[in-house]
Amino acid sequence: MAHASPRTERIPRLSRLSWLMGLYAENYRHLVRLFAPAELVAGSYISSVGDGLDVRLDVIECHRYTVELRLTYDLADPVTGEPDPSAYVRLYRDARQAETTHCYS
Repeated sequence: MAHASPRTERIPRLSRLSWLMGLYAENYRHLVRLFAPAELVAGSYISSVGDGLDVRLDVIECHRYTVELRLTYDLADPVTGEPDPSAYVRLYRDARQAETTHCYS
């Protein structure tokens, strides 16, 4: 009886930097699909579907290659009055990546 050797596929291992850049690219694809933020001008935009959890997108600044955003639910922290939770995102138009720079929760 012949023994079959298991077939192993060679999946390249990603370095931490490669993995992070892949995550940034995935973030970009999701944001573009939901909001198309690269096309928006500075200002606030609200997405409401009637469930009480409105999503707010603040376009803080637009530059040639980057867009600065804040993504949050339209809820306020009772102590500070800041939108809670919120994430600050830098969208790189040329590299097609989106990096979360900091979060508030």
